[in-house]
Amino acid sequence: MRQLAFTLLVGWVVLAAGCRENPTAPPSPKPVPVPAGPVFRLHFAGLNHIATNASAAKLNTLLNTPEAVATRKQVHDRLAVTLPATLFGTSGRTNAGPLLRPLLDELAASKFLFETHDAQAASWILTVFLDATQRVRWSTNLWQAVDVKPVALPTMGSGTSAWSAKTANGHLLTVASFEDCLMLSKSAPAVPLPSKPVGSHPALSTNLLDLVADLAQLQSTLDLPNAIAWPHCSISVMAKGETVRSEATLKFVNAVPWKLDAFRLPTNSVRDPLISFTAMQGFGDWLARQPEFKEWELKSAPNQLFTWARSDVPYNLLAAAPMPNASNTVVRIAPHALHTLGTNIAKAGVGRIAFTTNRTEIGWVGMPILVPFVRPAPEAGDGFLLFGSMAGIIPQGPNTNPPPAELLNQFLPRTNLVYYDWEITEAKLAQWVPIFQLTAMLSPTPSFPPSAAAHGWLRAVSPKLVNTITEVTASSPTELKAVRRSDLGLTAIELTLLARWLDNPAFPALAYPTNALPGLPALPGAKK
Repeated sequence: MRQLAFTLLVGWVVLAAGCRENPTAPPSPKPVPVPAGPVFRLHFAGLNHIATNASAAKLNTLLNTPEAVATRKQVHDRLAVTLPATLFGTSGRTNAGPLLRPLLDELAASKFLFETHDAQAASWILTVFLDATQRVRWSTNLWQAVDVKPVALPTMGSGTSAWSAKTANGHLLTVASFEDCLMLSKSAPAVPLPSKPVGSHPALSTNLLDLVADLAQLQSTLDLPNAIAWPHCSISVMAKGETVRSEATLKFVNAVPWKLDAFRLPTNSVRDPLISFTAMQGFGDWLARQPEFKEWELKSAPNQLFTWARSDVPYNLLAAAPMPNASNTVVRIAPHALHTLGTNIAKAGVGRIAFTTNRTEIGWVGMPILVPFVRPAPEAGDGFLLFGSMAGIIPQGPNTNPPPAELLNQFLPRTNLVYYDWEITEAKLAQWVPIFQLTAMLSPTPSFPPSAAAHGWLRAVSPKLVNTITEVTASSPTELKAVRRSDLGLTAIELTLLARWLDNPAFPALAYPTNALPGLPALPGAKK
């Protein structure tokens, strides 16, 4: 994400916003317990279920284009190379990959449940619902793939079987076949062979997908930034007619002082024709407490942020945040930006930071096409900072049409709304993918290599994607609830990031050869 121009613009929002002078830390509230259970749990209904679900007809079409099939093949081929080490450590046979490869196709097609109770996933269990022929194939191929002698376990009745094997690194691999499913589990070292196999499979929901993740426990494993108190997250995805409905609940251990005000829209800056619009609020107190921003020595931190993009200006992404005396703010932060950001960017060899006095504008110049900037927004009262990806190409106020009233009515009257996002996903994909490619030009390897199957899938399905709408509300001081209506369950930037990951030559590794532009300053809160 660090290499994305728009992320850099949001970084500008945070950096320029600064920190309140001598912020007072709120009292520590009594911790609120989060639901007990696994650190990570994933249930997927399977591609076969989606294919037979009348409510998921459009989703099924999007997931079964020739490009989608090619993407799955690429992903499964790469997983088959790395999976033996995950399952068996150094004890897998040399032909383990080909033995496991057909199982991956059946896994994607079938209903399954994956669950782990430790952040490093040293122990986990996978339950896959298979027919009799498939269960025999799974048990046989896994038996042949492990390079140690498995131990048969006591039977559980007619049509059931189980075996275990100790891998070279001391883990215990157990396979248990039931009447309708197969359970594959891995236990940490020093776990003795079980006297009987794992019990019956759990009941599953009827949703397309359910996910539970304790992000606080997974923070180190996922390399999540330290600046956020990560919540317990639960997500459910279901088919609703021609769309996909996603619901999520975020539970925080401690109460979060959401400060929710009436949205104050920068009306002269947000102009039609829009292809996306986002309004968010409630982060001001958190922002003011971040030590990374104290060096900017500003007297207020914004509590709202708006971002948007227009169809008539390619590559241009815009954002605005409330800031009293915005013109003076830009002048005040210019020396610090020139010294701190300018020095780091100059060392990285990716342009320079410049201050244009006649426009009261700080810009990052010297990159291809993109020129991220911050300047006062053309609003009455000089009360907003404006950020963008292309300096000099911004709407100039009332000479264009205001945003549709229907869009504004979706969030302006709401009193508990933390986040609202609307986009035309096809148009946003057409914007995000070139921006990824442009920023990758500054790195040794293109973001999407020639064999980018997932990128080809995005190109194929893009014309079929319409609106994606996401709403997040504060249901209590410790809980957020999110609802999304979409075609694929993801926004354009999420789809672009997913494709970038799936097309990573090092997949399933998260780190990408162009994950960050060399030498750029870290975003606030990022791990050092």
